[in-house]
Amino acid sequence: MAGTRVTAHGEAAPADEAPPARTESRAWGRFAVFAESLLTGVWIAVASLGVVTYPAAFAAGARHLRRSIAHEGGGLREFVADFRSALRGGWLAGLTGWVAVAAVWVDVQAARAGI
Repeated sequence: MAGTRVTAHGEAAPADEAPPARTESRAWGRFAVFAESLLTGVWIAVASLGVVTYPAAFAAGARHLRRSIAHEGGGLREFVADFRSALRGGWLAGLTGWVAVAAVWVDVQAARAGI
């Protein structure tokens, strides 16, 4: 039996033939997406600890979830690589967002003071 392999049911199959695809239930697939979303949320929260890095963290998280749903692999290393590439220009967007928040806060304080 040099060119055969034994299947899970004890049947002989040619060695070059791919094993049958694993079928998953719909509930398991939905749970897997939910669990991946939770894990990605934790990664985004940790990556957003640097206050100006939140746009890059969200971009890396979105790319990771898109890759995960398409079954193209992924993991922490890919998330970190995506985060680093998004961080190159994303920190400026994060800084701009905080400047806008500060400007609105000053405007509200001026309006409250009657200026």
